[in-house]
Amino acid sequence: MRIASFIAAAALAGGLVACAGNPEPGEPGYAFNLNGEYVAEILADDGSTYTGTVELETSVGGVVTGVMALTSPATVDGTVEGLIIGAELELSIPYAIVENGCGGVAAGSGIIAEGGGSVRGDVDINDECQDAPLSATFTFTLP
Repeated sequence: MRIASFIAAAALAGGLVACAGNPEPGEPGYAFNLNGEYVAEILADDGSTYTGTVELETSVGGVVTGVMALTSPATVDGTVEGLIIGAELELSIPYAIVENGCGGVAAGSGIIAEGGGSVRGDVDINDECQDAPLSATFTFTLP
């Protein structure tokens, strides 16, 4: 009986150690980290499509930071602030439109493809020059 209890305890301890070794968001080997320069496409509900790049980096704990540089149909510069939880990215992008001086915040969430090659989701855009928030879908894809 003691041997069976010992074997069961050893198996449980081994399982706990194995789980403790799994990488967390931001650590090497985590399947949903976002790192690199992504091609960005933002399709707003009003029919406009913005394209450019987003450079992202995931830090330990799943904190995502980056820089957004959209170039068409207008120049839009922004900073990305986000957090990876499992396979989901929650993000906020304060931005400025160079041509008209407007700015605001796009905020929402997306699902990250395994391997971190892309993320796709929805954002609400609150622009100081618009009367009402605008909804949009976004896709960031590694080339």
